[in-house]
Amino acid sequence: MIRRPPRKRKYAAVPTGYGIEVRSMTKALRGRLILDRVDLEVRRGTLAVLEGSNGAGKTTLIRSLATVVAPDSGTVLVNGYDVVRQSLDVRRSIGVSFANERSLYWRINAFENLELFGKIAGLVKPDIAERSVDLLEQLRLMDVSTLQVARLSTGQRQRLMVARAFLTDPAVVLLDEPFRGIDGEGLHSIIDLVTDRVGHGTTALIVAPLIDAIVPAADRTYRIQDGRIWPTGADRSAGDQGDHGNPGDQGNPNDQGNPGDEGNPGDEGNQGADGTAATTDAVEPDGRLPQTGGRVGEYP
Repeated sequence: MIRRPPRKRKYAAVPTGYGIEVRSMTKALRGRLILDRVDLEVRRGTLAVLEGSNGAGKTTLIRSLATVVAPDSGTVLVNGYDVVRQSLDVRRSIGVSFANERSLYWRINAFENLELFGKIAGLVKPDIAERSVDLLEQLRLMDVSTLQVARLSTGQRQRLMVARAFLTDPAVVLLDEPFRGIDGEGLHSIIDLVTDRVGHGTTALIVAPLIDAIVPAADRTYRIQDGRIWPTGADRSAGDQGDHGNPGDQGNPNDQGNPGDEGNPGDEGNQGADGTAATTDAVEPDGRLPQTGGRVGEYP
């Protein structure tokens, strides 16, 4: 049997102290400029929080970092990998929770969802079981872990998506509005999980319209408005390294006009990491589950 030598990577990871590094990124959707030459730096093993109103471009940024949509220009590195040239390496490095419930499979229960996504990610069964139990306990979902996802509350499904994001123990976690529909107990369980994993070396970025609850735990805070990003508050992630993590106070950019609601650009949120459709079951207006099943998303 002829053994072929392992294929060399065409591009290697860029050695950098940042888990997320965005330089002069621009993105337009349907002819509307959503992100305008934005810069963002998140040091490895730290938590950054990005605040912005609806339509400011938060979800577009997360989708770009997750390789769901490609930036029009600029450089975007996640865990040292370029999101355009090394998209597969990026996907293997990240865990993502998008701001919708369509990334779960509604016909099976919470534990079975994690088991399924763990298998897709290539985890072995003992690891899947151990990690699933640990995450469900930390997010206070064990009592409902055997319930069909369709029967869970909005807040419970939101926490389950956060559990899914952390299942593979990724180097970088991207959480898009993880506190939507969450009560106080659920909110604190998410914050505790994120800060615990960050303390063990994970890089995390949380985007949300209101960030007051998470700010005390954040190493760096930013605000996005009118397609631009600028830092707010002190950079607690800098330590003794100097404030090179601050991409420079861009100031409040000129009012270019609210780019408006980003709309539903081809329902990007309902795509897999490779851009293929990844629809999952949803509840019909009359409360019934649809008769046709859907494909499960690509992100483990």
